[in-house]
Amino acid sequence: MLLRLRVYWSSSSAHLGVVAGALLLLAIPAAAREPRALRLRFPRLAVPAAASTEACVLLRLPAEKPFDLVNWEIRTRTTGAGMGTLHFLVYLYTGEHVGDFSTGTEKIVPSRGCLDLGPVDRDRRELIASGTGGRSRAALPKGVALPLSPAPGAPGSAPDSIGILLDGNWSNNGSRTGFASARVVLRRAAPHAVRRLAKPILERGAEIALEVPPNEGRVKSTEESTAAYNVAHPALPPLRDGWGAGDACMLMVTGHMHKRGRFFGVDLIGTDGAVHNPPGGFPNRFEQGRTHLFGSPDYTDPGALKLSPRLLHAGETLHYACWDDNGVTTTFRLGCEETPGVPPGLPGSPAKPCFFAGPVSSDCPASDAQYLGRTFTGACVSANLVAGATPDDEACALAGWYFDAVPGAPAGSECDVTALPALH
Repeated sequence: MLLRLRVYWSSSSAHLGVVAGALLLLAIPAAAREPRALRLRFPRLAVPAAASTEACVLLRLPAEKPFDLVNWEIRTRTTGAGMGTLHFLVYLYTGEHVGDFSTGTEKIVPSRGCLDLGPVDRDRRELIASGTGGRSRAALPKGVALPLSPAPGAPGSAPDSIGILLDGNWSNNGSRTGFASARVVLRRAAPHAVRRLAKPILERGAEIALEVPPNEGRVKSTEESTAAYNVAHPALPPLRDGWGAGDACMLMVTGHMHKRGRFFGVDLIGTDGAVHNPPGGFPNRFEQGRTHLFGSPDYTDPGALKLSPRLLHAGETLHYACWDDNGVTTTFRLGCEETPGVPPGLPGSPAKPCFFAGPVSSDCPASDAQYLGRTFTGACVSANLVAGATPDDEACALAGWYFDAVPGAPAGSECDVTALPALH
């Protein structure tokens, strides 16, 4: 479905609007480079009867300075009997290849989890806003702003654009085609109002040793893979599957997985090294009786634990893990065979993807310039599931936002920044 894209701005140059309908480089007059609000519009999208549609849009917004976000609003609209909004997510791209955003396709990309579009480092993204049906509004604590920082067009170049990903998922239980659209407003902090800047969390240590053989016959956690790696490499620093940053005021915690990730869980680890999750937490669907501070069973809609904020004390950590499936309730990861009878793919070296299992595959020539030093038998076989950049490989990342607590503040007010001096 082709959709046109326009840019508009007010005569006061105070508001910038983007009709989001493509992967497109936007040319914006200099007077509108620092708007007070970014207004994004997801155009009307047709959703077939008795179906659900997830569609994604990448936007490149030229900018030289961060946009200090303080509040946002999402409005989703559906028309037609049986239409519903499953989720609408707004991500900030934090990679180094914003220049790879396409400049001429002019189309929304259907994609589960938005894994099929964008640069090679598409997983470097942070959730900044979310909504379901109707109108969703939220704001950061007074004095706190979330900087939407520009990204470089290529590694080593100067940051020149803010990358935004819009991810909408709609269902249609009716008997006729329905339609959906959305509008997003991101508002900038007032002058001299920011006293703390939120910082991103993107912790990926748990995926380093992720490995699920095709004949495992069960869902396997990264806790198991990480523990096995640490035992096998006693001379190396242990792999880290937790995050902590001193006294930190937590704003939000979420997770990121690919399509064979079946569950994501986060535990609060106290200074004593024990789990201190609150009662009534998120149940683990694969470990009976285990609950978590936060959990998510869906890689396409990871959800988020939104805190108001919560103080994470120095010495406390957030432990996280993913439960991954390679052929039990999902399809096997397929890859080009390298050694006869041995499943290809190792942590740090994912299998070369192929798409139809068999002894002879056109996807598996004897060599490939993108896989230097590796040779292939020509067969497409079931492969080990490991972490990697392609949608067929897996990911396990803890994401979110926090800001530094106020040093020396009385107990209970460590996250109140209103008495601090303005940053700008």
